[in-house]
Amino acid sequence: MRHPQITERQREILIKTLELYISTGSPVGSHTLAEQVDASSSTIRAELATLESLGLLTHPHTSAGRVPTDAGYRYYVDALLAEGVVGSHPLETTDDHRNLDELLRDISESMSEVTRLLAVVAGPGALGDPVVRIDYLPLPERSLLLIISTESGASSSTTVTLPREVDEGELQEMFTALNAWLQGRPVDGNLELSAVARRLQAGHDPRLVDAVLEAIEALGRTSERGVFVRGASALLARLDELEPSTLAAVVEIFERRRWLLRLMSEALHRSLAAKTGIFVSIGAENVFRSLGGTSLVAAAYSYHERPYGVVSLIGPKRMNYDAAISTVRSAADTLTHYLNARL
Repeated sequence: MRHPQITERQREILIKTLELYISTGSPVGSHTLAEQVDASSSTIRAELATLESLGLLTHPHTSAGRVPTDAGYRYYVDALLAEGVVGSHPLETTDDHRNLDELLRDISESMSEVTRLLAVVAGPGALGDPVVRIDYLPLPERSLLLIISTESGASSSTTVTLPREVDEGELQEMFTALNAWLQGRPVDGNLELSAVARRLQAGHDPRLVDAVLEAIEALGRTSERGVFVRGASALLARLDELEPSTLAAVVEIFERRRWLLRLMSEALHRSLAAKTGIFVSIGAENVFRSLGGTSLVAAAYSYHERPYGVVSLIGPKRMNYDAAISTVRSAADTLTHYLNARL
């Protein structure tokens, strides 16, 4: 994002205004800034007026002090990321997790405890882990072992009993066509195989096609890892910082799984595209307009350098971005290390 051109003194005043507002929640005036900046109150007032004219600050009608706009928050966050001044906030987790889901749950709880924000951690299945291919192995008594391999490096298997004996040539032809269509599509229990895939297999016994596709759909549902959400009480404790409509929007999105997955999927892709590996969405930048009163901070975690899932924090725009950025980075690093060491 391109920022307005400002002088070094204006930049210092803007950053100090953001820091004070985030810390106190009160509009920041020239007298307060004069204690932090080497300039007179009159000079600071003139610079505040300039920053307001550039759209970086605004002021409530009842106060002469300034508060940041979305553009002001964006300038501040980009400065944090560019200068690498984000501190360290290591997460406390145990080493006795029986599986990845237990660690995802533990990480989400730790993130919320450290920041007092709403933490959302998504596993690969929840976001729709794309299929690389589906292999099969013939077994006795008309059975097939199906193996689904995904881009995250995960694999799942299931056994299906065919309605009749099928020769190798027919199986190869059917799975070649099926792989050509499935490759790159997510296994998430909602592959919508019924119509398209069945048309592709129109030349084969429909009973055989149904048996294989139903097994694949069931495997997608059972192999899905979920989305772990923690910290609702922390968000409710900051009601004075959220408009009622914004709080209602947050609740609705988290009640509608499809919307929540869209939010996390967007966070995953945007964090992968970010040079710093951290994606921060502020106010009106959010994928849902109804979340205009909130900010989201996210980072992807990986398995052997391939994206595996995403960790994120959601809260009022007046959040501690330093702590939030550091926490999601630490959580992503923890999960990446776990995956590469254990799986």
